[in-house]
Amino acid sequence: MVIRPALRPRRQGTAAVEFAVVLIFVMPLLIGLWEVGRLVEVEQLLNNAVREGARQASTGNTNTAGVQAVVVNYLAANGITATASNVTVTNKTSSARPDPTGANQMDQFHVSVQIPFNSVRWILLNQITSVQNLTASTDFYSMRDTPLTVNANIPVQ
Repeated sequence: MVIRPALRPRRQGTAAVEFAVVLIFVMPLLIGLWEVGRLVEVEQLLNNAVREGARQASTGNTNTAGVQAVVVNYLAANGITATASNVTVTNKTSSARPDPTGANQMDQFHVSVQIPFNSVRWILLNQITSVQNLTASTDFYSMRDTPLTVNANIPVQ
């Protein structure tokens, strides 16, 4: 005599229903993580761009337009659209010398960039984050050398 195991009721579609229920809670979490990840990524790129612009300007060899171009080009190389009007370079020590090429040694400059978050966001849901603009800034001191004057007359003894 052959003993058959008791028949279990069929559960077709149970996994699909469970997946649909879990997906309702997991999907907004994943979308939020994705959007916050993009926000952090772009903020880091903005910080790197202004730091690179400040590094170039600290030598005293790059003017304001050149600093703006360095920042814009850095962002463009990383897929972020910005214009020179998004980048500001100000001399905090003396407003009479706004250009890094005319700065005195140890003049404090401030470089900042601001872009709208809507231009870099991946998801068009405003409910996830209320951030409107992303801003990064850095301060640096001009390392321009003090001009050296040499007396052309050699003293004769």
